[in-house]
Amino acid sequence: MPDDVIRLERNGLIVDVSPLGGAILSAHWHGVPILAPTPSPGLASRVLGAEACFPLVPFGNRIENNSFHLEGQAYVLAPNTADPLVLHGDGWLKRWSILRQTRWEIVFCYAQGASATTPFAYEATQTIALGDDRLSLSLTVTNQANRALPYGLGFHPYFPRNPETRLFAQAGSRWSERENHLPGSPGPVPPDMNFAFGARLPADWINNAFDGWNGRATIEWPETGMALSIDADSNFKYFVLYSPSAKSSFFCFEPMTHLPNAHQQQKSGGLSTLARGEQLAGKVVLLCRKVSS
Repeated sequence: MPDDVIRLERNGLIVDVSPLGGAILSAHWHGVPILAPTPSPGLASRVLGAEACFPLVPFGNRIENNSFHLEGQAYVLAPNTADPLVLHGDGWLKRWSILRQTRWEIVFCYAQGASATTPFAYEATQTIALGDDRLSLSLTVTNQANRALPYGLGFHPYFPRNPETRLFAQAGSRWSERENHLPGSPGPVPPDMNFAFGARLPADWINNAFDGWNGRATIEWPETGMALSIDADSNFKYFVLYSPSAKSSFFCFEPMTHLPNAHQQQKSGGLSTLARGEQLAGKVVLLCRKVSS
């Protein structure tokens, strides 16, 4: 096993992680994959090639015009991948340190300083822990900048997509998608994206944010007789659903504490303005179980 791959094991749950990006590389429950390792767009140079889940810190998704304003001050960020807009913050692109490690738990730490490419200065910790049939993901960010700044957190897991895959998730509204993969405007959840009582994913491209989420979701894979329950704490009021098409081998269900591009609507987008030393934290638990076919 490569030096940058660390295996966690507990009661049939096997999860490989890496300090590169603080990422989960794969996850299996009694031999069945519950995550789908997928190459990240714009990261052809990534040594390990693909990730199954990575942390979003100090924000998730894109920021329009790579800039935002706060309390009369303008802030500018530089693109960090081949995408023209800065994407998913810093943590997923950098090496994390290991603070603590056991057979079924690892705690990563990452420190980011302000620079010409970003105003954000912070410390982040991520705990990946295995329990009985569950995978727990905890993420904390502490603002270390000398000024208050808007922070958000999230997770970006890739899940296997099969023809019969079903998603259960309630949402208050769905945001349209406009140019540069930015959210457009909110509206009622359309019938083909209403997963309140369980439904297959749309056949065509989907890359939309949903708000009014209650933090609960379930994914069922009838082909493998498996289901995965997602239980997020109250800070996660939004999710992003992404999949290129029905032919894709994966889809993403991304729990987030804020909307994509929330930096342009800070009063309503879910970001938390943190003074120096203040923290934002969130936890998501994935619970595996068998279902009847």
